[in-house]
Amino acid sequence: MRLSSLALVAMLMAAVYGVHQYVIKQVTSGEPRIALPQAAPLVSGPIDWSKMQAGLPAGMSEDIKRYNAENLASQNRDMQRRMEDTAAYIRNPAGAAWHGMPPH
Repeated sequence: MRLSSLALVAMLMAAVYGVHQYVIKQVTSGEPRIALPQAAPLVSGPIDWSKMQAGLPAGMSEDIKRYNAENLASQNRDMQRRMEDTAAYIRNPAGAAWHGMPPH
């Protein structure tokens, strides 16, 4: 039983070694392993850089300005409210509606 198992393992190792040697020979031969058809080269004219548009589209810059103005106004309102809450807490910390420092 052991001898037949040993013989089977030896045959498998010999097969793996043979496959390994074949692959090494094919890889190092330098020949292409598959034939790929060559496509025709792409021929294009010179690039006209004057047609390229740089920057934002026409209507987008106005949208960005409006968006930034709305965000700035919102941040100013939030900061003003926080400052008023902090001032109210400093004037009367015991009578505040919240416990601890004002919300951030």
